[in-house]
Amino acid sequence: MKDSDKIKHFPTRKIKTGFFNNKNKLAEIKNFQGFEYVKLKKDVNGINFNQKSLEDFSLNLKYTISIMRNTNNGTFLYEYFINGAELNKFFELYINGTIEGAIVQIEKHTPDNLA
Repeated sequence: MKDSDKIKHFPTRKIKTGFFNNKNKLAEIKNFQGFEYVKLKKDVNGINFNQKSLEDFSLNLKYTISIMRNTNNGTFLYEYFINGAELNKFFELYINGTIEGAIVQIEKHTPDNLA
């Protein structure tokens, strides 16, 4: 499978500000606690979301989280490989300072067996 086959195309969203195009006026970007978000009511095919399917999907994802740390010996990049089921645990450790450094990148890896 080519990388371009894995790209999901999302419909254009309505915005007040932000980075979505507002031609089709399908959704509105809102703001909560200083973060922009869009509430999606249905998928791109017009089907309502299924809670169990979304939970199963999220647990099967894998993430690579790159953390930059400065030490006396220099600057290093730590690559953490996290299962979707352990993502909250990782961020709890990061927030409480057990895992130190600056997040440089978060990359999501989708399982190959998804249609």
